[in-house]
Amino acid sequence: MAKMYLQGTEFALSILPNIGSLNSFWARTELSVQNEYVRYSCIDETISREELNEWIVAMFRLLAGAYGKEYNLSFEKAGLAVDLYPHTDNGNEVEREKRRKNDCIMIVRLLMRSQEKKFLGGVYSFMFHREEIEKFATEIRAEYDEVFARNLHGSGQYHFVGVSPRGYRGCNYWYLDPSGTVEKGDYVWVCMGRHNREQIVYVDSVKDFEERTAPYNPKTVKQVLRKATKREIKKEK
Repeated sequence: MAKMYLQGTEFALSILPNIGSLNSFWARTELSVQNEYVRYSCIDETISREELNEWIVAMFRLLAGAYGKEYNLSFEKAGLAVDLYPHTDNGNEVEREKRRKNDCIMIVRLLMRSQEKKFLGGVYSFMFHREEIEKFATEIRAEYDEVFARNLHGSGQYHFVGVSPRGYRGCNYWYLDPSGTVEKGDYVWVCMGRHNREQIVYVDSVKDFEERTAPYNPKTVKQVLRKATKREIKKEK
């Protein structure tokens, strides 16, 4: 369970084991809000595994400075909305390195409902800053991976790897690994960003896909150039 204390209120999100098969399309989540005046808890099954993963990845990308502008996620059936705000200079976009070094914000808005999904009369908003986002995202990622462990590697002929730039984890920028040999924890060379700069990145995850389920078209997506050598990795660290 990822539990945060924000503005005098405890906000918690937990990913529950699926009833029946772990291959379920949907994630079972429990959201709770508690303070001196409110005690609210709701189990929801309307957020898909992929949507939940998208939120997790989006948090790590925000921390890594990937977003120059506001990025929004909405889970309407769950009554949940998420707004991600990168660091800016009075509203003006700044270079990625500045976004990585400065504060960023995530606002989570929760519409509280009864078990019958009827409106309860209020929306709770929570503001996370950089350190809180990192803690929350890390805890949710660990719980997600544990619950859906059987689904992590997937199946199919295309071997994709999710990578993060130096100093970060969990971003999952997807690249095709034509060699099929790259594993989680490896370091590889890729062309990253708008300028396609060659750099060493960390492999957060690996997953096999069929062409129809791949995150990007396997025929046009960027590919891993090669694995980094031990000397290159040591120099990079």
